[in-house]
This record gives sequence, structure tokens and C-alpha cells, in this order.
Amino acid sequence: MTRLLMLMAVGVSALLSPAAIDAAPPPSTPNVLVFVVDDMDFTTFNAGGCPVPGLVPNLDRLARGGLLFDNAHVPNAVCQPSRQSMMTGLHPHRNGSLGFLPVPKGVPNLSELLMKRGYYTASFNKGRDYQSFPWSEFVAGYGTRGFGYDPGLFAEGAKKAIAKAKSEGKPFFLNIATADPHRPFPGSQQEVDLLAKTKAKWPKQAAQGQVYFPPFTNVCSPSQAWVPPFLPNLPKIREEWSQYYNAVHRADDTLGRILKLLKEEGVEANTMVFFFSDNGASFPTDKQNCYPYSTRTPLIVRWPGVIQPGRVDREHMVSTMDILPTLLDVTAIPPPAELDGRSLLPLLGGKTQEGRDHVFTTQNYITPGNQVYPMRAVHTRAHSYLFNAWVDGKTRFKGECLNGLTFAAMQEVAKTDPALAARVKHIEYRVGEELYDLKRDPACLRNLANGPEHSGVKAKLRKLMEEEMRRTGDPLLPAFLGEGAVPADWSTNK
Repeated sequence: MTRLLMLMAVGVSALLSPAAIDAAPPPSTPNVLVFVVDDMDFTTFNAGGCPVPGLVPNLDRLARGGLLFDNAHVPNAVCQPSRQSMMTGLHPHRNGSLGFLPVPKGVPNLSELLMKRGYYTASFNKGRDYQSFPWSEFVAGYGTRGFGYDPGLFAEGAKKAIAKAKSEGKPFFLNIATADPHRPFPGSQQEVDLLAKTKAKWPKQAAQGQVYFPPFTNVCSPSQAWVPPFLPNLPKIREEWSQYYNAVHRADDTLGRILKLLKEEGVEANTMVFFFSDNGASFPTDKQNCYPYSTRTPLIVRWPGVIQPGRVDREHMVSTMDILPTLLDVTAIPPPAELDGRSLLPLLGGKTQEGRDHVFTTQNYITPGNQVYPMRAVHTRAHSYLFNAWVDGKTRFKGECLNGLTFAAMQEVAKTDPALAARVKHIEYRVGEELYDLKRDPACLRNLANGPEHSGVKAKLRKLMEEEMRRTGDPLLPAFLGEGAVPADWSTNK
């Protein structure tokens, strides 16, 4: 019997005996590493199509050793709601946190369920995003020490956590959340300014060398930088993308150290690794949006002895909300009554699943009254349909993804370039509905929503959206149906 079939058999027996949740885990229970990078676009890594050589050798090696999902999405393109949805298997409007707010108590979550199963759980960095959940060990962040970007600190923390799990005779669940490649990018003026501001705020720590950004390797110059097609190829944009790629390379260094640690500690063979990014890169129309590239994430799963190395799944559309039910399936834990994610276990074993032909993604707000840009999207492999509930012709989008050099460069050139001026206006004000043919226009530059020849596709995707909104009790449903507005308690942008 294969290891996968053995695990599935264990799952069936546990479902027949709920008391097994609190029993000691069987010998086949794997360790789990969830490694999340911050603001990395799917096309950034070499296996995802980026032509910058040597950018992420560790990530590419991980992809070759496991299964890459070519059509994986996060449910929301902002860090905290994205990560909290992964931890709960629920959309933000279903787990009770639509933005930078904690998940209410009582919502089942991955760490809690694994702890009941006998796991030692530890989370490192991005503490705000994971503070709602219980952990055996919780490191909210590293303060001014490396600002959450230092590969050495992550390796040090993970090594101690693995040792602690071993000493207690438990399997481990490590949640590693590097801040790379989040802004400020290494070598950028934003980084220089933030470092100076932080040193002024913490002079004693600065004098002791505790306020710093870790060094980085300059692997990409502006002339080498590849700019995705949803942005114009301008000098300042290439400059900022080169800084971003250097941040990505540092994230890869952190990943490499953690993967090396698994091998050194003798736990690599029995550790299930999940890698993904919480949302797209912090550039115009990417992060904090609902375009397909905003939420498409490089989801990689490596499980020695179970997953055939080097596989790429281009057929099924999956979500990071599927991670929780997958691990519950693997560890024989009965799932909560309410879940939006589905177990990936059949796909890990090379089988197929029905109902994997589209994904539903959302955007709400940062906090009520702050950057309230509610959006919904349905993506298939061929088309994307977006509903922008915030659009009124007057409200201007001012999200974080417009910071830095890129959007400023677009605005400057737009003064004398009518086509780019139209693009800048669209980025700032949008329209109520958007429809894109992803085969012909993957950058989503030509909106087809008002074309009568595309009315059939639009109607089909609108129906899928309405069905999902009804199923999940989406508070934007009245606005989508034209029978109401954005909920009043979301407030308006300040």
C-alpha cells in the first residue's frame, strides 16, 4: 500500500472515531512547513516565466522537487485577510475579518486543530496576521532587528522550534513569514528613509547595531529587469523592479536556509512543504486588486515519497484556502462544518477533481473608513470578470501599490502620452464591471465588459459570482444585484 493510500485509510478511520483528534499522531503524520513570502507576483520566479537569471535558485529547486499549481489564487490580495483565510479555510467575509482586523474568537483554525492533533506549532514574523490563532510558540516579529527580512533570524528561530518539537516527541507545524519582497525594497530611497526614521525613533538600539535592514545581493540591474506586460517599460519602472527582484532574491535566501535546515535536522523526508505568496507585487493594479495577476500565487507543495517531483498542474484552479482542509485530510482531523476551501489530497496524488474550473476572489478594505475599495472577481482559465462596488466616478484609488517610483513615472509620461493617460485614469477611477480574455490579453488591458459579442461569457461569469456570493452570505450581494449599496458600517474613505 502506498504512503498516500495509508494516510487516506487513517483519515477514514479517524472520521469514524472523533476521539482520535486528541490521540497521539500516527508515525506517518508529516511535519509541516508553510513558507509565505510577502507581495510576490506569480511571474517573478523563474519557473513562473521570469527571465532574470539566477533569481530564485532555491524556489526553482523546490518547484522541481514537488508540485507547482499553475492556477492557484489567494482569496484576497492583501496580506492579513489573505493569510487569515489560509489559516481558517474561509473567505474574509466568512471568517469575520475583512481587512486588518483579527479573526473573532471561536473560528476553527489550522494551528489550533493541529495542536489538538498533537503538533508543536510555531509562527515567525508578520505577527499581526497570525495573532488571532493559538501557537505553541509565537514570534510576532523581530522588532528593529532586520525588520522581518533577516534570513539568519528565521533560520535560528526555526532550528530552536524543531529542537523543541523533537524534545516533546511531537511533529511540528512551522509558519515562516518573511517580509520580503514587501516594500521598502533593498537599495531604494524608501528603505533609506525608513531606516533613518527608525534609528531616530530608537537611538539606543541604533547605537547597539540593532536597527538595520539585512544586506542583499544585487542580482538584477535596471537594464536586466523584466517588467510584466500590465505595466509600461519605462526607465524608472525598470529601476524599481530591479530593487524588487533583489528583495525576491533575499526571500529566496531565507527559503534556502530553512530548506537546508530541514535536511540538517534529519526531518526533510517527513516534512510536507507549502510555499506561496500572500498576494501580488506592490505595483499598480497588482496588490490590493482583483485582477488575475493580483491573486495568482506560486503555490508549490513538496512531500517526499508522496508527490512525484517536477509535476505542474495546469488544469485545476485552486486556492490557498485549500491548505487547511488538505492538512486536515492528511492528518485525519474531521473538518469544521463550514469551509470554503477543499482538500487538495487527490490532486497531490495525481488524480483529478470536479468543480475546479474557476475561483472567486475578493477585496474589501484595510479598516472601515480606510482604503475602502470593495471588489469581487471570478477567474477561469480563459476569462476574468471583475465587479468594482466602490466606483462612482469620483472616488480615487489610493492603495499602497501606487507608492514608489512606478506610478509616479506613469503619471509623468501620461502628461504627453494620451494612451498612458487613459491607463492612469483607469487605474485611479476604474469602471463598475471589467471582463478580460486571458488567452489574448493576460495583462488585462482591454476591457470587454460592454461588448455585445461577449455578453454570453459575461452572463456566465456573473452567474458564477452571484452563486458564490449567495452561498457565502457576501455582504456585497445587494450592491452586485443593484438592490443596495456597500454596507454602511464599512464607512467611506477618509
